[in-house]
Amino acid sequence: MPVLFLTGSTGALGGAIRNTYLDNGWTVAGFSHEDDGFTHAHYRFWAVDATNESSVEKMFSEASQKLGAPYALVATIGGVRPWKTVSETPIEDFRFLFELNLASFFLSAKHAMQLMSGCGTIISIGAEPALSPSAKKGGYVAAKAGVIALTKVLAEEGKAVGITANSIVPTVIHTKANEEWGSPDEIPKWTKPEDIAAMCLFLSTEAGKAVNGAVIRMPNRM
Repeated sequence: MPVLFLTGSTGALGGAIRNTYLDNGWTVAGFSHEDDGFTHAHYRFWAVDATNESSVEKMFSEASQKLGAPYALVATIGGVRPWKTVSETPIEDFRFLFELNLASFFLSAKHAMQLMSGCGTIISIGAEPALSPSAKKGGYVAAKAGVIALTKVLAEEGKAVGITANSIVPTVIHTKANEEWGSPDEIPKWTKPEDIAAMCLFLSTEAGKAVNGAVIRMPNRM
């Protein structure tokens, strides 16, 4: 069975990706800050501080020893802080956004690539504001733009070792948390986590090997 390393495996998007890969015969190593109690014969969970290199290196190494080298990494960890203009944003919030969104992806990609044996794929989750910046999202825009740019660098570096890298860019993902602020007219149009999971799976198959360095936009449904 191919092995998926999935960061943010207990979130709404991570859970959908986890289920999709398991349903298609993969073994999944899940990494997040807290276990959600999910169980499956081909799933193992590791608690990790995704912004701490020693934590990521240790947990990835242990998962590789237990389950086998990863063929795919899907990195879903990310988050926001309350929207503010650049002039209003505390440096602590700016650094937090870079650590959570960009540094976590950097560390996961770095240590997954070291474990991949001659082939594999890396998938990041970008964000539409990184491609179409708007006011009061400076830190988030910059961090997610960094995620997309780093993915393109990985795509170039991976060519020599048979590793592809692509970034999926949704607009608003349909989760229960987002439903709290969405309107009845907006919610049905949002991108479903299962649709993103299906795209991740495709990129992880032999059919998806021709896609490399792509920014794949998955906008809301019309």
